[in-house]
Parts: sequence; C-alpha cells; structure tokens
Amino acid sequence: MPEMDKAQLIELLDFPRKRILQSMELNACPHAGFFNSSDEQCLNCYQGMECTWMNHNDELIAVEEKSVKEIKQQLLIAVDFIDSNLTPHHLSRRNCECDNCSWLRKTQELLAIEYSD
Repeated sequence: MPEMDKAQLIELLDFPRKRILQSMELNACPHAGFFNSSDEQCLNCYQGMECTWMNHNDELIAVEEKSVKEIKQQLLIAVDFIDSNLTPHHLSRRNCECDNCSWLRKTQELLAIEYSD
C-alpha cells in the first residue's frame, strides 16, 4: 500500500478523536482519560471503550508506525462509535451533509476500496 493511502487513513482518525473526546466525561476520572488496565475503576467504567480507543489513537501516539491493518481496525471501531451516536433523523445518510455523516461516508468508501483489492 502506498504511503499516501496510509496517510489518508491516519488523517481520518482526526474526526473521531474530536468526537470521542467531546463525548467523554473526565471530571471524575482519576486518570484524566488515560486507560489503566490494572485499575478496577477503569475496568468497570462505562467509558472504557472510549478511553481505550483514545489511548491507542491519541495525537501523541505514533500512529504512523502502526500497520495499515491496525489503522483500519481502529477506523472500524470509530465508524461504529460515530454511527451509534447518530440521532434517528440521520436514517437517510446519503442525503445528509453533517460532519458525522460526511466522515462516515468518506471513511466507509475508503475502507471498502481497500477491502476490494
């Protein structure tokens, strides 16, 4: 896979980073959103998936060192997150031009192109 395609995948991580951070409630988090797999409070926290995803894909992580397969996997998780947070009026996503639906279409198209090879 050419580097440009990998760079496109990495660029797509920016949008879910912002959305996931916006959705998180970090006021009561003793780790400020940094998932700690040895802390029982983290293991039982309702934001565990978000913290785990952010800790694997934060801007401070060297995402460019990950394999294309790993980045795709993280994008699939992000697609599920964004999709599950859409309100019912997004049922016709093909016609919706909001940021969430636009990102979903772009990401799903890119991933579909990658999987058809």
